[in-house]
Amino acid sequence: MTSENTQETLGVQIANQIINIANTRLEDGLPADEIASGLRHAAANFSAFSYFRSENKDMDPNAMVDEFVNLLTHYLERHQPTEQPATGLHQLVEQAKNEI
Repeated sequence: MTSENTQETLGVQIANQIINIANTRLEDGLPADEIASGLRHAAANFSAFSYFRSENKDMDPNAMVDEFVNLLTHYLERHQPTEQPATGLHQLVEQAKNEI
């Protein structure tokens, strides 16, 4: 296993720990939007903190933004609900067809 894969695995493990905290707060009745806002705030804060302490002096902060956008896009697709059943007039017409 390369060190990049090890770091990715460690990053995913840390992310899962943070998600567990978020899920606990959700179970406590907090609104998901507020939890997500807190997570984004924490991610930005710690990302800025780590940027100035990184041993990789060539790191571009825009790369962090690009990574976030890519991850958000991935998870938006992953969590998107499946097609909802038809509602309204279309549903009524289909129901009428099935009853005849």
